[in-house]
Amino acid sequence: MLSPETSDFAIALDKITGILNAHGVSLPEDLNPLLATKELLLHTDSDLVLPQLKKIENLVENVANLNFDDIISNLKEVEHKFLPPEIDPLIGEIENALNSYSSSKSRRKRYKFGRLFPSLSAFEAEDETLLFIGKPSNDSQNPAYMEDSQVRGTDNNSSIPVGLTYVGQLLTHDMSLDDTSQLGESNQPRRISNRATPWLDLDTIYKFNGVKAPRSDDDRAKLALGNNMGNDRDFARNDQGRAILADRRNDENNNIAQLAAVFMKFHNVMVDELRASGVPERKLFKKAKKLTVAHWQSVVVNEFLPSFVEGTTLNKIAENGRQFYNNGMARSGMIPVEFSVAANRFGHSNARGRYTLNEEFDRVRLFPLSESELDRNLLGGVPIGAERQIEWERFFDFSDYGIDNTGGSDQFGGLQVARKIDRLLARPLLRLPIGGPGLPDFVLDQENQVAGMPVVSLASLTLLRGKALGVPSGQDVARAMGFVPLTNDQFELNNPDEIVLPEPLDEAPLSLYILEEARIQNEGEKLGDVGGTILAEVVLGLLERDRASILNKNFVSPITHSSAVKMADIIAHIGWVDLPDNS
Repeated sequence: MLSPETSDFAIALDKITGILNAHGVSLPEDLNPLLATKELLLHTDSDLVLPQLKKIENLVENVANLNFDDIISNLKEVEHKFLPPEIDPLIGEIENALNSYSSSKSRRKRYKFGRLFPSLSAFEAEDETLLFIGKPSNDSQNPAYMEDSQVRGTDNNSSIPVGLTYVGQLLTHDMSLDDTSQLGESNQPRRISNRATPWLDLDTIYKFNGVKAPRSDDDRAKLALGNNMGNDRDFARNDQGRAILADRRNDENNNIAQLAAVFMKFHNVMVDELRASGVPERKLFKKAKKLTVAHWQSVVVNEFLPSFVEGTTLNKIAENGRQFYNNGMARSGMIPVEFSVAANRFGHSNARGRYTLNEEFDRVRLFPLSESELDRNLLGGVPIGAERQIEWERFFDFSDYGIDNTGGSDQFGGLQVARKIDRLLARPLLRLPIGGPGLPDFVLDQENQVAGMPVVSLASLTLLRGKALGVPSGQDVARAMGFVPLTNDQFELNNPDEIVLPEPLDEAPLSLYILEEARIQNEGEKLGDVGGTILAEVVLGLLERDRASILNKNFVSPITHSSAVKMADIIAHIGWVDLPDNS
């Protein structure tokens, strides 16, 4: 018969198992010592008090790759554990097994940000200067330094389909979330937890920061789709229209919401096809998720990166390996701030100010610029009705499927293209209607308001975030990477006709440098040396160091019968585009 104290310890071990399972970690064979310990306890009665609780707490605290905070707190609920002496040797075995198991990257629960170039000094500029560089103009005839306008007479259309802008946004959501650093303060990246998993595993869809995606009530192997307006291409939503999903960032705007829904639908289609092939019910969800993640990674590798990174840069990495994002960084899942708040923010320049979703909902602003546009824009957080449904042939190239949707001279008439990569952002992105709680007052633009609410410039936010995280200047990073640095004169930062700065700057913030580097080196079609190398090395490095990724598996898509997948393939397979009848 077990004493109450021994029984309590057995209960504590049960809690360890339960919490591991709750975090998606099943006990592998090398954790059998834990099970053996429980079994031994069930057959042993001893009043010998051994100081094992602290030892196990230390074990748990040292397993940095798993989130054991809840385990520690549960163990502390039970005081004065009574253990038989036979247990003592098994504790060491448990420790070794857990430490061995926790080395698996795919099971890490705590990830950090860091620096790609820790020896470089942070770029220094006053907050006032950074706000000034990124602020919008309230004179429509005199656009600001980072503001595009018809007055400029520029043709900022690239050759890249607009949908890839939002593939980039989904990639950002999938790799990182910093919700603790503070603007206007100095933050140490290595002390900032990344709330996302960095492995391109679609945690942003399936389970984000402890929140699981809802399952379908009718089929528990499927993800829940369908709003209260009867649109099965939208998220499930509550009565207030709020999306029910793992990562609420995926409902920030209409376009990212519908792209995220594409991958949820793809998962559900995979469930149907796997079930039809005879896969047991208990394995359907896991296998469908695995296939969905693999197709997502293939889109990133085979469509997204080649669209925005020069082939010479990708070939150089393939031939010579990564030179800056080393294996230690990649193995730990560290996200460099040079990537998260600089190289990976180039998509802000890609985003258009207006989009046509379908024939009825055309030339609609991404964010409202006036009260008259409050009811007709692409802000998220609301149920998506049929009138706001994206016709995907307007966002991605379906020419391989027989759809010729060039649109002629009307850039909104067919397949729309992203804006070129340069410092000029579409006007709505310099006037985000998010002023108020959650941001420090000094970033709010009181001169530019929408519906009486101060706006915030996304360009300014990016510049300020880079300073807050101690990101080096673009020129310093270029030198560290062995490239000849561009100059502020080339960026027109010293051109009084473009901008008169509150203080002179000899060098530029890295995020601005990367945008202008793309313009100067590649006419804005693709990232330049610094930006392209950082983007590709981090993304490919994480995939290379993840044993479960397609770069370490012989992945062959069941829909393309090759390793290469594009967004058009996924959308066509789920039936969300009208393909021509070639019968």
